[in-house]
Amino acid sequence: MCTPADTESNFTPLNLRHFQYNHKYRMFYCGVEKSGSTFWRRLLQQIDKNVIISPYNIRPENGLLNYKNLGNETMEELGDILKFSIKFMVARDPYTRLLSGYIDKLYSPNVYFWDSVGEHIVRTVRPNATMKSKTCGHDVTFLEFVKYVIKAQTTGEKKDSHFIPAVEICHPCKVKFDIISHMETLKFDTRYILETFNLRSYLSVIEGPSFNMLNDTIYDAAQAFVIMRTDMRRCVNVHTALLRVWKKLQIKGIVSLDTACPFKKDEVLDLTIDDLTSVIRKAFDSASLSMLQSQRKSLFLQYYRQIPLVVLRKLADVFKKDFDYFGYDQFPDILFKRTNED
Repeated sequence: MCTPADTESNFTPLNLRHFQYNHKYRMFYCGVEKSGSTFWRRLLQQIDKNVIISPYNIRPENGLLNYKNLGNETMEELGDILKFSIKFMVARDPYTRLLSGYIDKLYSPNVYFWDSVGEHIVRTVRPNATMKSKTCGHDVTFLEFVKYVIKAQTTGEKKDSHFIPAVEICHPCKVKFDIISHMETLKFDTRYILETFNLRSYLSVIEGPSFNMLNDTIYDAAQAFVIMRTDMRRCVNVHTALLRVWKKLQIKGIVSLDTACPFKKDEVLDLTIDDLTSVIRKAFDSASLSMLQSQRKSLFLQYYRQIPLVVLRKLADVFKKDFDYFGYDQFPDILFKRTNED
């Protein structure tokens, strides 16, 4: 799984920016975007301050406040930290992680990522793109996104840490993590990690009703829409943008496909975060949980079936180390077993 070259290669600035260390508990964490990193960075803030409250008390947009990485450590200092710490990270199925990244950063209104990544994708992947698409980056398709990810990994051009392999971010062959958690079992694994560090006093914040990832996700979607509402108007109609947020929540299995967005065009400019979160929460509460789970799986498959097999195989290849190292299926039948393609 790890070659001598993997083990002997040096840490990069990318690695150091994702490494965190708590000296008191000798806790070393590498955060992978779209793999529980916002949750863990907030929880580590609470642990650093010795404050026993839910990490969700820190709003998602404040997850990087007081964030301290190991970017200023010398290699000798980093070596000592690795030698004497307990090291952990969280992995996630690459296919799920990539779709989540696309939906959150490019499909859903996100002016920062439209400017920083979307424009680049349109200009380099889409032939005969309109000037509006080139200057806005607001309408990247999932197929175009996948082609960008493959090209970025192949050429090294315009890579973004939200969309690159976890192996590249955390360098597990060199770090040799003691614990590799998985996003699919985050709550169970978090309990194990806290017990490992003798932080049992924090178990209450992940076992009680305050451990509510659902409310956090709903708030984050509403808050992002409201704060970007003005800036996005140069590229997309605000009501259309809200419909994308609604679709995002359907893809995540929070809102039923049978529930239409209730807001009219003349209402969207005055919507508050509380207005939006309240309506989304009611939509969730009115739906069957089993139906929402089935819907989430169905829409996941729907997106990946847009990707020709020849392209999907290239994507599987550039993420091969993640599949191998973290134990995920590189060629799952649900994605690769198709009757209408070779």
